[in-house]
Amino acid sequence: MPHGHVAATLGSARACGAEDWFDGAPSPLRKTLLAMVVARIVSPGSKLASHRMLSDETAAHSLGRVLGLGSIEPEDMYRALDWLHDAQPAIERRLARKHLAGGTLVLYDLTSTWLTGRCCSLAARGHSRDGKRDDPQIVFGLICAASGCPVAVEVFSGNTADPSTVAVQVAKLKERFGIGYIAWVGARPCLPVHAGLLRGMAHAQPVETLALR
Repeated sequence: MPHGHVAATLGSARACGAEDWFDGAPSPLRKTLLAMVVARIVSPGSKLASHRMLSDETAAHSLGRVLGLGSIEPEDMYRALDWLHDAQPAIERRLARKHLAGGTLVLYDLTSTWLTGRCCSLAARGHSRDGKRDDPQIVFGLICAASGCPVAVEVFSGNTADPSTVAVQVAKLKERFGIGYIAWVGARPCLPVHAGLLRGMAHAQPVETLALR
């Protein structure tokens, strides 16, 4: 079965400590969580599509067999997602301790994705980056270290304006991650959101420094 891309991605995930992120998960879910991370890179798709590519009977590559997942069920992946949702703050703090320290450069941007379902409480109509003006969407913001390593992600209602997310993310950096001084770089201009706060959120413009004391 196709294996080279699996070996490269799984090896990289293990080398950067991805398995340690899931130490607190029930033992049966740990391999599933790691498989979901690797599958998202080697062959992005829905959770049902990932289940098909990992299951022994319908495997598209060697990942499921290398990790010994056997006859994995879709419910196993949903249980893994439930655990991951609860564990997200702890995982993000762990990443922040590793990649953000003291004064640092923080990269931030937002994007959106449209939905066709009707059960998402965050779904709303807003500025669509996909050109899907008639469909509801969600907005999510990603915080990265200066190296580009993702540290934290947060989902917002689909009608959330970009500038209004900045104060929330700054508070997260200060209160949850203990960051006292940062340079904030984004891709879109925004209005002032905090006294003494200077932003560098204009695309292709000089980066400004922001001090958080």
